Amino acid sequence: MAFAGCGGPSEQTAEGTRLAPGADARITADVDADAVTTRLAVDVAHLAPPERIEAGSQQFVVWQRPSSASAWRRVGVLDYHAGNRRGRLTETTVPHANFELLITVEKQSNPPSPSSAAIIGPTSVG
Repeated sequence: MAFAGCGGPSEQTAEGTRLAPGADARITADVDADAVTTRLAVDVAHLAPPERIEAGSQQFVVWQRPSSASAWRRVGVLDYHAGNRRGRLTETTVPHANFELLITVEKQSNPPSPSSAAIIGPTSVG
């Protein structure tokens, strides 16, 4: 993943919730303070298939919100590979310099709001 910017991207890790206790997420954020945007990439390792976490689930969806008073907005879907139990969200842009990130397991790829089945987060980014 190639991020270009002044100070370079920052990386942080987040551990899975009780639904995905072995999962580890690496979150890479490259904040453009002038444009108030963040280029974001997420890589989650040691992730069980969605249907094993919650019956009927098919996708891992990434969400963001600028504050706890705001509604969650869908960022994208993890590209999940069962063979290596890894999910990735390649570089995408979030319209905030600081935000909370949440990853949930979902029955569809474009739900209107996150389910209660959080596997990562919420965690602060930026």
